Amino acid sequence: SGVLKDYSIARMLLVAVALAVAAIPEGLPAIVTVSLALGVQRMAKNNAIVRKLSSVETLGGVSVICTDKTGTLTKNKMMVRKIYSGLKEVKDYNNFIERYNKADSNSSKKTLTIGNLDSNSALKLLIDNAVLCNDAYYINKETGQITGDPTEVALIELGSFYSVDKNKLEKDYPRKLEEPFDSERKMMTTISKISTGDNRRNQRYILFSKGAPEVIAGRCTRIIKNGRIENLTDSDKEKIIENNHTLAAKAMRNLAFAFKYLDELPDEEKIKEVEEDLVYLGMVGMIDPPRPEVYDAIEKCKRANIKIIMVTGDHKLTARAIGEELGILGPKDKVIDGTEFDLMTKEKLGKQIEYIRIFARVSPSNKVGIVEALKKNQHIVAMTGDGINDAPSLKKADIGVAMGVVGTDVSKESSDMILTDDNFATIVKAVKQGRVIYDNLKKFILFLLSCNISEVLLMFICIVVGDYIFYLITGERGFLYIPLLPVQILWMNLITDGLPAMALGIDPPEKNIMDRKATKSKEQILSRRRLTMVLWQGLVLTSGALFIYFAGPLFFNNHDLLHDRGIFQTSVFTTLVITQLLHTFNFRFENKGIFRRHIFENKYLNLAVIVSVLLQIGIIYIPWLQGIFKTASLGLYHWSLIIASSVVTILVINFINEIIYKKRKADNNS
Repeated sequence: SGVLKDYSIARMLLVAVALAVAAIPEGLPAIVTVSLALGVQRMAKNNAIVRKLSSVETLGGVSVICTDKTGTLTKNKMMVRKIYSGLKEVKDYNNFIERYNKADSNSSKKTLTIGNLDSNSALKLLIDNAVLCNDAYYINKETGQITGDPTEVALIELGSFYSVDKNKLEKDYPRKLEEPFDSERKMMTTISKISTGDNRRNQRYILFSKGAPEVIAGRCTRIIKNGRIENLTDSDKEKIIENNHTLAAKAMRNLAFAFKYLDELPDEEKIKEVEEDLVYLGMVGMIDPPRPEVYDAIEKCKRANIKIIMVTGDHKLTARAIGEELGILGPKDKVIDGTEFDLMTKEKLGKQIEYIRIFARVSPSNKVGIVEALKKNQHIVAMTGDGINDAPSLKKADIGVAMGVVGTDVSKESSDMILTDDNFATIVKAVKQGRVIYDNLKKFILFLLSCNISEVLLMFICIVVGDYIFYLITGERGFLYIPLLPVQILWMNLITDGLPAMALGIDPPEKNIMDRKATKSKEQILSRRRLTMVLWQGLVLTSGALFIYFAGPLFFNNHDLLHDRGIFQTSVFTTLVITQLLHTFNFRFENKGIFRRHIFENKYLNLAVIVSVLLQIGIIYIPWLQGIFKTASLGLYHWSLIIASSVVTILVINFINEIIYKKRKADNNS
């Protein structure tokens, strides 16, 4: 076009270079890399180590999390969940344990007290039995570290809830004999000497037994009821069996307790002979409890429409109990095991998997089938794993999550992310951080593209039709000049656009970011709607600079372009810079306009804009920089026109954004 209008080839080459520079967002690769790297650093502080930068953005779109149970959803330690003192359930303990499990595990725990219960109380004897007929012990009382069999550790912890200290109790009741637990006998017995200060009927020894409820009940002939020892009736035995079944149905591991007084200490080889005619004390049910922080994490996932699927090797009953307690399993949701899974065709699995929330007794190979079915239904899947055989499913998933504590090296190498605390809540935090990073990627990519489009449009319009428009305005020819030089465009792309874009990359998250519904298919940053937005915003951004370009010679009351071309060019250049800097605030809240609370909450963005303005002033007024950037000093009149043009342009974009936002909100509500 320029050559046809008799402009020199050298001049048109300069125009071509300027257009090429304007079309390419030079700072984009560096800003994307820095933004992702900062996001990875923040995740690492929250116990999630991301091995691949590309995974950060994928995390934000996760719609299904397939998670192990043991150690990830649960604490991987046993805890007493139910107590039956005699035949009655201890309600106070139930209420306490619910508060305890939902409390921060590092906070101070309120302990239940025995109160004024006398020494013959079934509950008091049951707690003493649990602590004394036990080989676990504290390594560090202050930190609560206990060593021993997980079941016995849970019983020591039960005693601590009731302020029963094992060391003190063993001084009062030193152990004299022991018959250890045997898989055939399914019970354990200890005999302790009663201290002289105890008034337990002036007996010398007390025998404590614990074991499988059916075994202990079979050795009992009496029971404590209302503080008195009575004969064990058939109805009492039926009630014991009923309590055992009730706890077993909730996937609990049950232990019953019994005792009796002894006048003499039997021979060590004859201890089994005195394990008869016992007094039944009660029963406890134990289970591996959920992590306290998992409850809130699952609620966040529900609000975000992220499905949670438990994939475990445990029994159906155990998995169902934990799933119901955590809220993973709804009324219409299904639980299937590995055998049922193997019988399902791929087509049937694809239809059913939207309603299956728990896969029990599954093998690592089943995990691959689960991931494939979910991905076929357009889900973005995160899968956890810790074993060597989990590697295929971790690789198949969109986000493979390995366990950092118990995970194998093979699983870690196959993963995209490693949890250093093996905690489900950490996955949810990583998903949130992924959403934050994805949102910020959108913000600065769309910002930079709209700015580059405005530069390209400015150059294109001015070169192609500039002389004709000048002729219509002034009635004279010869006013055409290049609005932006290549060095000025490069300055905008790298400095005045680059710094605010970098600040957008660390923009604070919106408060309701985890309330946003996850979608099945991955959202594209440059969707058709966003491309349209970039184009119209680029066009509007150009309008302020075009106004200065064409109306400048009239408003500045100077037609001597040969002498004052630097002023005209600097005015156009500065107008576009100021407009683009103000435009960054349009992206703080996507398409919601700039008149929002907390619009200036991003202190880094505020600083970036101020620094960019100061740098722009520097290249306008510092003599040696004027020579590099071909700028000229501007007066107050020039600045007033520049600022007015920039502000009006931003207000127009904000007005259009408000209309689009309200229309989209109305469409979503209808």
